[in-house]
Amino acid sequence: MLHSPIQLARSGFRPAFRLDETNPCPGCGKSHWYVGRLTAECAFCGSALPITAGGMASRGKFARAA
Repeated sequence: MLHSPIQLARSGFRPAFRLDETNPCPGCGKSHWYVGRLTAECAFCGSALPITAGGMASRGKFARAA
């Protein structure tokens, strides 16, 4: 039996889309996705997951104009 979203949050279950793995949808079980910059959306049921390896790699340094 599936749990409510509140119970899933308390248990530590956090579904996420991983770019280097096969990702079954937590809603319907299929694995066809529309992948954006921050989220991936299931092509069948519309469930959206955050992408874990997203973002830009940076050293955290900022250049200032003189």
